Amino acid sequence: MSLHNQILLFISLSFLVFQFNIATPTPSPIGISYISASPNGSPSSSPSPSPSPSSSSSAQNLEMPNGNVQLGNKESVHNYVDSLMETSVTRTEQFLDNVIEKRLADPAADAFVKDCLLVCKEVYENAVDAMKKTMEDMDSGAYYSANVDLSALSTDLDTCMDCVKEIYGDDQDFIKFDDWAEKVTTDAMEKIVGFSS
Repeated sequence: MSLHNQILLFISLSFLVFQFNIATPTPSPIGISYISASPNGSPSSSPSPSPSPSSSSSAQNLEMPNGNVQLGNKESVHNYVDSLMETSVTRTEQFLDNVIEKRLADPAADAFVKDCLLVCKEVYENAVDAMKKTMEDMDSGAYYSANVDLSALSTDLDTCMDCVKEIYGDDQDFIKFDDWAEKVTTDAMEKIVGFSS
């Protein structure tokens, strides 16, 4: 099988997995949904939960951008995905500063915790690069490449969550952010999939 066909197979399977994950509702860890659908099918914001006292310093506004997206209109999709990526870059950089860097600076953090946090730091820095690359791809009309970048981003975020679960268990800062980032990534992929083939 040629490399091109293998890549297409990987992207197709990744997309099917995302579709399956979307079709299979999973309960929010604290019973709160961060995204809902408006009657016309586009995402609408729902209020973010109040942060717990332990995470108030790292609380972020993890809502999806509002907007009517005409799925058949490249300019509408482009503008929406750009908005998602710009918001995601800002929020990811805030998460790096407010959660990961603060925990790395904690003198009580042992070597295992620091190793996990350094993995997550690298993952989130790579995610920021992938988001910026997605915007560049959209600007140049390279929708297939944008989908590839978003697929890689989602896989990278899973790597961080694997070690976080082992080190921290159900850490609400990471769970809430990961849930939001997954929804943003999936939403962007769904919007551009029509132009990536």
